[in-house]
Amino acid sequence: MPDGPSSSDETYTNVATNLILPFDFRRSKLILGTLEYIAAEVIVSKIVRKVMKADNRGYLELAYIHAVSMPFMGGAAGFFDSNKAYEGTDEKGKQITFASQIMDGAKGIPAVLLAQWIIDSISKGFHAPWFNMKDLLITAGSKALTRPLLGFVYKYLPKDAQTNLSVVDLMIQRQQHFSTLSSKK
Repeated sequence: MPDGPSSSDETYTNVATNLILPFDFRRSKLILGTLEYIAAEVIVSKIVRKVMKADNRGYLELAYIHAVSMPFMGGAAGFFDSNKAYEGTDEKGKQITFASQIMDGAKGIPAVLLAQWIIDSISKGFHAPWFNMKDLLITAGSKALTRPLLGFVYKYLPKDAQTNLSVVDLMIQRQQHFSTLSSKK
């Protein structure tokens, strides 16, 4: 066993930590940021579903889906670079644009699709993932749109709400950094 038992133990601990961390009541900024993020995603998803005349999911079901996606946000986006801040400049000194915010929002699509499958499996039983194209596009589009909308309202939020969202971003970046899908640079 080349890695020794501690690396295996550390892996299992990391899985448990990722599942619990977004909802850990001991970390008030993180749980409040998680709730803010989920609320924004549910509202955007509900509006897009109403506009597209595909309002087949209730608020509670959407909240479950987006809540279940939180532990997977960074890990499922391991292939990509980490998200930029909501405002300011990126690591290259360029102003953060609407397009970069859309790209950052799109990085969460694998996580929300996995969460949607988990919720559907819980409610309907274990099944092969199956999405109709319209629902898939609405889910993906809603997820991609949430990030730039949060980026737009970010500067108008109270300082505590901004901090909470930044803490959620930090959690996602840490998950992404330690993801097995991440290319180690």
